[in-house]
Amino acid sequence: MTELYNTDILRWTTRIPHTERLVVADATVVKTSRICGSRISADARVSGGVIKEFGQEVKACALGQAAAAIVGQHVIGLDEDEFSDIAERFRHMVKTGEATFPEKWSDLALLAPVWEHPGRHGSVMLPFEVLEGLFAEADHNLSPAGTNKIE
Repeated sequence: MTELYNTDILRWTTRIPHTERLVVADATVVKTSRICGSRISADARVSGGVIKEFGQEVKACALGQAAAAIVGQHVIGLDEDEFSDIAERFRHMVKTGEATFPEKWSDLALLAPVWEHPGRHGSVMLPFEVLEGLFAEADHNLSPAGTNKIE
């Protein structure tokens, strides 16, 4: 477990951005890891499929905090296509240990050692599950067919 909790990971735990929850949001999601109990609650304002505002509350282990911090640094301006690509690459890394990210997202590779520790997969996946939920909820709420359309 030593390589999991290295200095770089621990530094990220102190850099979680967007820690103020939004008062007005197009989507709100809470996700909890069944294994460790880590939880992330988040809100987003979305326009044209792009996150314009974001707020999160992270109650997670060091790995979950680091993942939330790394993802959080790029969340403003993130669109669904870029997110889907990065989420797919991250899932692959968690399963195999192989990290192939564009330069902008290269800090996610710090979490590669987690692949050998299945009990930690849930916490590092939380930021991705939260964003998937936010995009899905915003799509539903903002679409003409959405029953909860926000005006």
